[in-house]
Amino acid sequence: MNTKHITCLILLLTLSNVLSAQESIGLSFEQAVQKMNQNNYAIKSANANIKAKQYDRKTKRGLYLPKVSLSASYLKLDEDVQLDISPATNMAKDIIPLPQVQMLPDEIVLQKEQFGMASINMAWPVFTGGKIRAANKLMDAKIDEATYQLDETKNKLNTELVERYYGYRLVSKAVKLKKEAYDAMLLHQTHANKMEENGMISKAQRLYIDLSVSNAQTEWQQALQQKNIVESALKNTLGDSTDVIAISELFLNTELKELSYFVNETKAHNPLLKQVEAKAGMAKQNYNIQRANYLPTVALVGNKELYKKDLTDLVPEWFVGINVSWNIFDGAARYNQMKSAKSTVDMVDFIEQKAEADLLMYVNKLYNELQMQIEQLQTMESTYEFANEYLRVQRKAFSEGFATSKEVVDAELNVNKVKIGRINVMKNYVCTLAKLLEVSGQTDTFLTYAQQENTVGEDF
Repeated sequence: MNTKHITCLILLLTLSNVLSAQESIGLSFEQAVQKMNQNNYAIKSANANIKAKQYDRKTKRGLYLPKVSLSASYLKLDEDVQLDISPATNMAKDIIPLPQVQMLPDEIVLQKEQFGMASINMAWPVFTGGKIRAANKLMDAKIDEATYQLDETKNKLNTELVERYYGYRLVSKAVKLKKEAYDAMLLHQTHANKMEENGMISKAQRLYIDLSVSNAQTEWQQALQQKNIVESALKNTLGDSTDVIAISELFLNTELKELSYFVNETKAHNPLLKQVEAKAGMAKQNYNIQRANYLPTVALVGNKELYKKDLTDLVPEWFVGINVSWNIFDGAARYNQMKSAKSTVDMVDFIEQKAEADLLMYVNKLYNELQMQIEQLQTMESTYEFANEYLRVQRKAFSEGFATSKEVVDAELNVNKVKIGRINVMKNYVCTLAKLLEVSGQTDTFLTYAQQENTVGEDF
């Protein structure tokens, strides 16, 4: 590929990038968080789960209130319900020989074979051994668990957004720096061609520069492809297919709060620990429900007749009363259920202790990684100063015939490598910071770290 073809390709790629940028919208990280919270299906699902638990909670509150129902029925018996009064009738006929007495029936119909009725019924539990109260507290714990699940989902998605948003920012900067390296190689190639024509360098040196130009072009194109891949992942997290430009810069804080601060915040606010805590509350209330099965259940009951057809008058129109039920023996089922519930309480307690120990170890790991990334950036400051000065010297030496093309190319690529390395360290830093804030339940404070006085930016 000659210089003319390369120049045409550069113009086409540049024009393509310009047109693409015109169709894209600038998106800050704060705006990206808002867009993600509005569009992401995982967050919508977690919110729907909370609503479902809240409606279940209202259902359990209804257990405190009486249950009122209407009932109606129409029945047909095999025959009338009758009362045999023949002995009394025969006695009356013997004593009183009157025609009217002789007509007395031998049976009285108490209930016709077909009859209908409608009534209103009421049952109101006034003592259940604490089962209703425990059931309501159990639902409170389930709502808490669903709320912490939403927090966990948001925190994980925020960390994912940091990785993809700032990863996209990284590859965008990498594309720019790769383009700068490519342009530098082209300029160096132009100078080398002239120097070869004047006999100042050998053909081999010029061919090495041509190879370097080709390699720089390949790396630039690969960076462009990588940018498209990362952008697609970012759009997936945002739940939006609109092309975006990540305008929030990468950053790094030269100082952090003490490790103990993040440890304490993790213990107090970690969503996973909060979920285990909610499960512990659920297990405790389930134990209370099983224990309440040893106690009787007392309820007020009542019935009022609203309508009847051919129903005997012997049935009362209304009644009220108290119903008491008490399971005396059930084959030790209650005992084993209560023991099972108690074992579940113990199990959740052990899980909570293990989860806390694992999370605190993870916090310590992330904190140390942040400290190493801060040290890496400080090292790169001095490395860049040396690499930049070395490039200046090699360029001057090459122009005077005291340095080879390889030495200049290597110096150019080394400066570019240090620049990309710097933003890569920053990208790793913000991702690690996001994980630390996620595990310590402080995701909402991420942007405040970008605004601190001890913050350094992308460029040297």
